[in-house]
Amino acid sequence: MDKPAFRPTQVLVLAVSMCLIGVSSVPSCYAADSEAEVKAEAKNETSAAEKSLRGGDAEKVTLVEDLPQLLLWKAQGDAASKGTVLCLHELGMHKGSFDDLGAKLSKEGYDVYSMDLRGFGGWAERGKEGRMDLKSTLADIKVTVEKLKKDAPNKQIFLLGEAMGGALALEAASKYPDIIAGTISATPGGEHFNTFSNYMSVGSKMVVMPNRRYNKGEELIKLATPKKELQEAIKNDAGVRLDLSPRELIACQFYMYKTKRFAKRIKTMPVLIVQGERDGESRPDGSRKVYDNLGTDKKQYLSVKDGDHYVYEDTNVNDEAMKTTVAWLDKHSSTN
Repeated sequence: MDKPAFRPTQVLVLAVSMCLIGVSSVPSCYAADSEAEVKAEAKNETSAAEKSLRGGDAEKVTLVEDLPQLLLWKAQGDAASKGTVLCLHELGMHKGSFDDLGAKLSKEGYDVYSMDLRGFGGWAERGKEGRMDLKSTLADIKVTVEKLKKDAPNKQIFLLGEAMGGALALEAASKYPDIIAGTISATPGGEHFNTFSNYMSVGSKMVVMPNRRYNKGEELIKLATPKKELQEAIKNDAGVRLDLSPRELIACQFYMYKTKRFAKRIKTMPVLIVQGERDGESRPDGSRKVYDNLGTDKKQYLSVKDGDHYVYEDTNVNDEAMKTTVAWLDKHSSTN
């Protein structure tokens, strides 16, 4: 296999070094919040308050006292629930992003929970505790699954995550196989188009304003999906945070590079890897490599021809993806 010309760390070091050459001092515009920036942030908060919030039809539930409430789409029908699915969202998104998926899976007999990952959604008002922190988020996932297992010991629990959430689902699966019955991970590869230019763009801001948020999310959304209606739905969702800091972007990217390592550690658990072929942000080959590295024989790969970066966080989840996902859940909920 051909090795890349640059390792991710080498690309980042090069980007930052080139930026340092051209920066003799921190520009005053990055040194502190200006009055104009404060007013702009206030304006954004006002406009955000006027937006709608996806997931509003789901039930809000408290499972773990110290964590934000989860959304629940309860299994429908007279029969007992087939199992439980816990959803983990992408960078910048929030628990309500799975509203269509949750509604559809509940009609198929599954209890669907969705949680906010640190830095997003319900964590926004929690100060330092609410900042993006992947290690703490993994602990949040563990304690949430443990609570679900305690409340319903005989019910199988499946993780479903997309992109950053998909990477977290794989790490959780590799570490907690005793409490997780199976994992669905969409777009977990972390190999992006235009890698060098992305590192240069983010790296330049990392030097002078590592924690200052800027609207990188809107650019990523345009790359992630060609669907104009989905782009608008995400931008008009009050729960979505498009202003991301260089530190958050880099932390997410380097975490995604670990997914092949997580995959190797999963030895017996059923895993479904999903990738949309119209994803303009992440290379499909990256997800295929994660699949190839899985240590379990109970693995399946789904390539969604009309899917993009948001296979499961779409406002209308692809029929092919839904059909395959339900069949996969039915198969493994009945055999575990």
